[in-house]
Amino acid sequence: MRLVLIAIFLFSSLYAKSGILDIQWPKPNPKHQKPSIPYPDVLTKNIGNTKLPVYIPSSYAYDENMSVIGNENFYTISFLLDGATVAITGDKTYQESVPASNPEFKAIMKASPPVEFIRAEGIMMAEFNRHGVNYSMVIECDKPNKDERCTQTTLIKELYTRLIMVGGRP
Repeated sequence: MRLVLIAIFLFSSLYAKSGILDIQWPKPNPKHQKPSIPYPDVLTKNIGNTKLPVYIPSSYAYDENMSVIGNENFYTISFLLDGATVAITGDKTYQESVPASNPEFKAIMKASPPVEFIRAEGIMMAEFNRHGVNYSMVIECDKPNKDERCTQTTLIKELYTRLIMVGGRP
């Protein structure tokens, strides 16, 4: 399912008017230090050129079996669990620019919540925006209608509260 979603995204971006969003980077916090143990090579090598903040749940930061795909404006990192997969994607591309003064835009636009937890097609998702970047965290279960990780928001909310920035650059 994850590969289907990525393929649809990539296909749609080939035929859509697109661009790159500007990122509002957070100011450094001097209280935060670099990790005492280096992150796995699979993570650091594949996000080295990413020009957006890279977030993952802290509980998976040292998982050497993670799968990482990244370029300047997009990344996906996935983790295999017993009977499920967790993936987080950051994307600063957009499909079309609409001026805020457009009356149709004003009629349909509403304030977005800081994070939305959604269950769709047996997949649990968290959708949020930080620094002008769109992020999506997904839990996909082998048995989506029986596995509590995909029927309840408990795990996705817990993972969301544990997000840490592990890389990226302006």
